[in-house]
Amino acid sequence: MRTLCRIVAVLLSLLLLVSCRAKETATPVPTLAAARVASPTPEPSDTPKPPPTPFATAKEVAPEKTFTKVGKVAHLEGPHSISGKAIVAGLQTLIIQSFKYDGKGPQLDVRLVKGDDCKNPAAILLELEQRAYQGEMLHMIIPSSAGPGTADAIAIYSPETGEALATGVFE
Repeated sequence: MRTLCRIVAVLLSLLLLVSCRAKETATPVPTLAAARVASPTPEPSDTPKPPPTPFATAKEVAPEKTFTKVGKVAHLEGPHSISGKAIVAGLQTLIIQSFKYDGKGPQLDVRLVKGDDCKNPAAILLELEQRAYQGEMLHMIIPSSAGPGTADAIAIYSPETGEALATGVFE
């Protein structure tokens, strides 16, 4: 009889456990995912276009030689706070580092010249904007027409007045 009582007790215990287990699964437990409210997908916006590349690009094949040796330097100084360091940086590349100009003078351009003959340039490289330049780097393409012996200096020139405001010889 004792054995029978034990078996009944074990069976009742199992039955009680099973019924408790059934109640657990029947009651849903709130989860983090269920508590979140789905948000609408945001509408895509237009991707902003990057600004144009500030550097000029060559339109012709690089010549074998340019007007002077690569690496030569010319220093510029003149009225209207004009200053800068011109460097022949490659067969097609001339840069002016730390260029300054107050923007209050006449319309100017950057040209390669032979000696003091600014009116007949080997090449006009850049027309400057009527604005102040504060230590900027100017990047210019040297055309293949400015070959060896065609120029030895750089000038900041005003076509309106016919005068060079600053010149520098490449050394």
